[in-house]
Amino acid sequence: MLNRDGNRDHHADADGSSGGGSGSDSFDVIIDVVAGPGMPLFFERLKPTGRLVVVGAVGGMPRADFGMTMMAAFQKSLTFATFSAATVPEEARRAVRTEQFAAAARGDLRTVVHEVLPLEEAVLAHRKMAAGEVFGRIVLTP
Repeated sequence: MLNRDGNRDHHADADGSSGGGSGSDSFDVIIDVVAGPGMPLFFERLKPTGRLVVVGAVGGMPRADFGMTMMAAFQKSLTFATFSAATVPEEARRAVRTEQFAAAARGDLRTVVHEVLPLEEAVLAHRKMAAGEVFGRIVLTP
């Protein structure tokens, strides 16, 4: 979830509940990579003129009546959009993939590491991930 300053402010679980951040309750932009039945709850988290963009649906399809939640907030002038890489021509996707691999080879890409834990704390790592406390990856070391 983003605010107008462009900084990531929060992440949330599929049910729209807070997963951590600075404490803001509403956002200018929410990018949802999961969708699923809980997606409509994100409309309630948007500020006036806020935007919800769905870029993935690994959680399945939203409820059939999800548009009713958005229309209930009509006075907030919300925007809803979807994006699928399938709409980008294969040649353009290939060019992006080529540049991504080149950037990785140059060392230009950085992984977001939330925390490094010893392998013995793998159970704790899983609990943190399940609780939505993690932004990025947890690295387990031997």
